[in-house]
Amino acid sequence: MKEKIEMIFRELMEWDTTEEVTDDMSPENVTDWDSLITMSLILQLEKEFSIKFVYDEVINMDTIGDIKRIVADKLA
Repeated sequence: MKEKIEMIFRELMEWDTTEEVTDDMSPENVTDWDSLITMSLILQLEKEFSIKFVYDEVINMDTIGDIKRIVADKLA
């Protein structure tokens, strides 16, 4: 699951597979991570994992680590 989230993020950021994705990455510290990338990431995750996020979950997705945790909680 974690690897899939990182792969989706890399694809949206148009990075190759050598780019490292770390749990502390956020829109504040990653160049070009804007609101469009965030919304695309949310939509892709919902599609990939057959889940739906609620508003409170979305506003708490501050970092890649937060996103992984929220997805893991939804899949548990």
